[in-house]
Amino acid sequence: MIAPQAHIESRMSQQRNLRREDQEGNTEYKLKITGLSKERLEELASQMKYRLNEGGGEAFYELGVSDEGELIGLPEPELAKTLDNLAEVGKRIGASCTPIREVNGKAGKVVEVLARRNPVDGNLPVYLTVPMLGNVDAGKSTIVGVLTSGELDNGNGRAMSKVARHLHEIRMRRTSSISYRLLGFDHGGSVVNYGLISPLDEAEVFLNSSKVISFVDLAGHERYLRTTLKGVLGHDPDYAMIVVGANMGIIGTTKEHVGIAVALHIPFFVVATKIDMVPEKMVDEVCEAAQRLMKMPGINKVPVAVQTRDDAVVLAKSMTVERIAPIFRISNTTGEGLEALTTFLNLLPQRQRWKERIERPFLLYIDDKFRITGVGTVVSGMI
Repeated sequence: MIAPQAHIESRMSQQRNLRREDQEGNTEYKLKITGLSKERLEELASQMKYRLNEGGGEAFYELGVSDEGELIGLPEPELAKTLDNLAEVGKRIGASCTPIREVNGKAGKVVEVLARRNPVDGNLPVYLTVPMLGNVDAGKSTIVGVLTSGELDNGNGRAMSKVARHLHEIRMRRTSSISYRLLGFDHGGSVVNYGLISPLDEAEVFLNSSKVISFVDLAGHERYLRTTLKGVLGHDPDYAMIVVGANMGIIGTTKEHVGIAVALHIPFFVVATKIDMVPEKMVDEVCEAAQRLMKMPGINKVPVAVQTRDDAVVLAKSMTVERIAPIFRISNTTGEGLEALTTFLNLLPQRQRWKERIERPFLLYIDDKFRITGVGTVVSGMI
C-alpha cells in the first residue's frame, strides 16, 4: 500500500503548528470568538466576507489556533461558544459554517470549519469544472453515474446507462462523445442530487446547490482523442480526474491523458476503480504504477494515497498547489472509497478566477450545435 508522502505531514493531525496566518487567501485563524458586541460582529462579518471573496465563495476557519499558527485548542465550553458565534457571523452575511475536522491541541480541541456562501440574494453557487480522463473501459462514466445519481452500479452497466448520451454508447458501454453531469452540494456539504425526485435534473441541482461540480465525461478510446481534447480545451477546467481501472492498470491512453493535463497546467487527482474485481495485491500494484508515473520527469507530481476522510480534507485544500496528486481507491459496486472521494470533491477550492476576467473581450467556446424544427440552428458553448 502507498504511504502518504513526508511533506503531507503538515496536516494538522501530525504537527503542533501551522504556518503563520496569511492576510490574503481564504483561510482565517481564530483562537476563540467571545464577547460578540455589535461592533465586533460587524468587524468579523467584514472579515469573513473578505475571506469568502478570496475563496470564490468558500473559506476555512481554524478555531483554537493563534495568528502564529500554534495549535493551542479550546476546552469544550469555549469551543461551543466560539462555534455558535462564528455561525452568527456567517448568518449576518448569508453564509453557513460547518465543522469538517477536529484534532487535539495543547489545551483542548482545534476545529476546522468550512464557511460557504448560501445561494441567496443573487449569489450563484461555487462552480467547478472537472473533466474525466483515462483509458477506455476504466470506469469514467460509471463514476459519474454513481456520484450524481446516488445509486451504486450493478456491475452490468446500470450507472453508465444513466449518464450516456447516445444509445450506441449504452449498447457498447463506451463513451464516444462529450456529456455533462452536475453534482451539487448544499451549505453543509450534503449531496443535493440525492434529495431530488430526479437526481440528474441539472436545473434543480443547480438551483438548490451552494456548490456545483460539473463533470465533463469524455471518451477514453484513442480514436476519439480529438473529441476528448475538445472537451478539455473548451471548458477551462479547475481540476481533472484521471481514472485507472484496477483490473487493467496504466494502459492505452492513460499516459496521453495525463500528458494533456500536465501540458495545460491542470491539477489532477487519480481514482483507481473496480477494486472489488481484483485481489488487493493487484490494486496495490496498480496504485504503485500510478505513483511511479506521477514521479516521472515532465510530470513531477507528489502522489499521495488517500486512506482516511481526514486525508481527503487536507488534500482537497492542498490541490491549488499543482504538484500534489492524490490517489483514491474506489468500488462503484460496493461503495468502498466513495465517501472519501465525495468529501474531497465537496471541499475542492475554486481555481478559476472568473471575476478577474470580466473586463476581457467577449469569447465563446462553441462545444455543440444542433437543429430544432421550426427554430433552426442552435449553437451552445461556454462564455
